[in-house]
Amino acid sequence: MASEAGPFDSRDSLLRAVQPARTPSGESTPRLERLHAYFLEGCPYAVRPALAEVLEHARGVRAGCGDTEVGDDLASAWYAATALIELAAALELDENDVRGAAAAVAEACALPISAARYILYSQAAGHPHLLELPLLLAAEIQLTLLLGLDVLSDVSLWQKTANGLECLISLGGEREPSRRVRAEAKAVLRGRSRLSLLGGSQLRSAAVSRFSQPYAALVGRAGAVDSSIADAFLREAASALGPVVEREHLLEYSSGRERTLVAASERRLMRLGFDLHDGPIQDVLALAADVRLLQQQVYPFVMADHREQAYGRFEDLTARLVDLDRQLREVAHSLETKSVLSRPLGEILHREVDNFSERTEIACSLEIRGDPDSLSSAQRITVFRAIQEALANVREHSGASSVDVRLRARRSAIDVQIVDDGTGFEVERALAKAAQRGRLGLVGMAERVRMLGGTFDVESRPGGPTTLKFTLPRWEPLVT
Repeated sequence: MASEAGPFDSRDSLLRAVQPARTPSGESTPRLERLHAYFLEGCPYAVRPALAEVLEHARGVRAGCGDTEVGDDLASAWYAATALIELAAALELDENDVRGAAAAVAEACALPISAARYILYSQAAGHPHLLELPLLLAAEIQLTLLLGLDVLSDVSLWQKTANGLECLISLGGEREPSRRVRAEAKAVLRGRSRLSLLGGSQLRSAAVSRFSQPYAALVGRAGAVDSSIADAFLREAASALGPVVEREHLLEYSSGRERTLVAASERRLMRLGFDLHDGPIQDVLALAADVRLLQQQVYPFVMADHREQAYGRFEDLTARLVDLDRQLREVAHSLETKSVLSRPLGEILHREVDNFSERTEIACSLEIRGDPDSLSSAQRITVFRAIQEALANVREHSGASSVDVRLRARRSAIDVQIVDDGTGFEVERALAKAAQRGRLGLVGMAERVRMLGGTFDVESRPGGPTTLKFTLPRWEPLVT
């Protein structure tokens, strides 16, 4: 781990970790549990819950194999690979951890170290968790594993750009890759064999494909292994990087379309805000002035016994018009995207919840866990608009006395849940009626969430409660 000694920094302690341990009753402890206990040594406390989840999953792997000796071997290898990924994602992985994990798998499963290295790398480099990480971070983890396993002494990742060739990552070697390394990367991207380069080289390389076309080049120098072994690892690395770069491309493409659609939507909402200000709000002000004028004109003709009652009725109408003016101005202000983007999201949501409680006298609580301010602009707007629309539905249809809004910002996703104690409804029938009447608030909210790759769900029944929840993937493109 980056700030502490690696978990396998001693040959003696490694042997103690994988050799059979005896409980007081004389039974041996499975290798998987001993491996987990050893990974916990020197592990930061923030990562330990994740390793506990990995252990439970690995136990499922072992159980799926019938708890046999082979099951313990497979589960141990899977656990070690996944633990490395968890440490790397938490930025707590160093090369000593990788070497120790390979030695542990070799000892635990009685494998040659070369076989243990390959099994560990193939499982770690292709781990699904890497697809949740940004491209450069996922690629750096995969290449760090190659160095930690002593397969390569240095490695770099290259990409062809409009301006030529760009080195995205360079690990283990000189700060600036040499001209030979650059030439090797260029040859790979052009589909040429390394044999065409003069003088031969210890450099090994492989092409990373995106949709069956060369997209990037891996170039490394063989470490403590034969060149054929280095080639096998590089092919495995290139194969594992393929889905990562394809996902990045799809996200960038989707992000561009999403930004265009969201920008158009926000312009439409801003125009609606201006139209409210210049149309209905001004009409309400004019109507209030007419009511005051009517009050003055009618008042002299009202019989004395009824003047106080008539005056009170006019005052009630005026107060209602003033409140209507205030509500329309709040709606117009809420349609302004600029405030949603320029101020902390937590502050915006707290203000919205407080205004909702004040206007409706419905108790409304807001709970925020994690950091929501790292969201992209489109994600911030979507979260705000969805909560705003959900509260509007609670106000107009639920008959609720309380509503709870919960937002949780996780490493890979943003979860939002709105729960009210209202009368509830039959979801499918209500959505069908709303669509017939042209009231597409929930439908529009769901489409907005799904446009950003999220999921949306409403759970309710007559008598309540009603739960609305949605999730957005937490991803930001490399270039915005």
